[in-house]
Amino acid sequence: MTGTVVNLIAGGSAVLGGSLRLVLARRQLTPATVHLCVAVIAVGLSAALSAPAVLAAAARVEPAPNLSRLLANAAAMAGAWCVQSMLLHLVATERDRASEGVRRQAVILLATLTAMAALFLSAGTTYRPDFLSAFARLPEIAGYLLLFSGYIAWSLIRLVLLIGRYVELTDRRWLQRGLRTLQAGAGFGVAWAAHKVVAATTVFLTGVSYPGAELLAVVLPAAAVVLVAVGLVLPTCAPPVARRVSALRRRQRYRVLGGLWQTLSPVITELRPLGQPPGSTPHERLSIRVVDILDALLVLSPHRDRPAPTTRTPEDARREAGEITTALARWSAGVPPARRGTDDSPDDSAEGAVAASATTVDDLDGEAAWLCRVARAMRRLPPPVAPDTGTRTTRVPTTARTERNP
Repeated sequence: MTGTVVNLIAGGSAVLGGSLRLVLARRQLTPATVHLCVAVIAVGLSAALSAPAVLAAAARVEPAPNLSRLLANAAAMAGAWCVQSMLLHLVATERDRASEGVRRQAVILLATLTAMAALFLSAGTTYRPDFLSAFARLPEIAGYLLLFSGYIAWSLIRLVLLIGRYVELTDRRWLQRGLRTLQAGAGFGVAWAAHKVVAATTVFLTGVSYPGAELLAVVLPAAAVVLVAVGLVLPTCAPPVARRVSALRRRQRYRVLGGLWQTLSPVITELRPLGQPPGSTPHERLSIRVVDILDALLVLSPHRDRPAPTTRTPEDARREAGEITTALARWSAGVPPARRGTDDSPDDSAEGAVAASATTVDDLDGEAAWLCRVARAMRRLPPPVAPDTGTRTTRVPTTARTERNP
């Protein structure tokens, strides 16, 4: 029962993935894309037809014993031929040469299938769930299995090697991940073909298979089919999902930073008296908020007791929250800077000259994540104690200050 469920899920995933990729790429179909999608669909059909329950049901109506098993293997061979055709279209410099190679591979496929069918039908087998263990001792079935496994392994090894060369030529992240997943699936397919060769040879020589062969016969092809299907659709389906997740994460961080932005708003509004447009996308809004906060921290840096941390651990976030709270209290009370004239701190006389574009963010998500940790740590701090100084000059908001909704 487990083998049936695994095969049907893997086969259905492959058929769905190949069909979905064909539909999504229907406006930009290339021969290589068509052959790859058809290969995945064929392998999915092969996996579904190879399910034990499907073979048992077909045994009651098939005109020749184990004919459905032969058809399932033929579908897998057709998928391997599609892989060969895809490779030819990718590496050939001229389309005519690729078409000639595809026709040549079709002749090889038909010859191999004819030989396999002749060996299979001449063996005189009956339906048995444990087909390999029961019949691989027969020379005809052993030859059949070696032809089948050899053709599959040869096609998939070529695919693994080609992907290994091609994946380094692209800088598209999701395409690289899809190719790596596809390569892993092809690798599992090669392992399955090798298992079939070893198992058939072992049964032919000793009469029994090796321990664990039945488990590998289920796990290896299922893993291969699922990984190939996922790798096929990943470059197309993953980017929009990733963009949506990134937008949701940036909206959440924008809201988390609202309290820190509001706390630093007295400093920010002196730097941006006329305000800025709020931004139309989550990326723009988060970027503006992060830049506002970083510019405010730049103004407050002379009022800190210690420079900003070079590491970003939870303890660093708590210390940074305390430093910001103390520096803001000193700045608001007009306390002279505690650190004046350092290389990484602006002079107090120049604090109002920080321009709106003075701070740039190379890693927006990383910087926003750090500031969110600092903002959460600030909410857990006790209220700051007003600094005691004899030269206090409390700051008064400018009349041009513009408040913005955090």
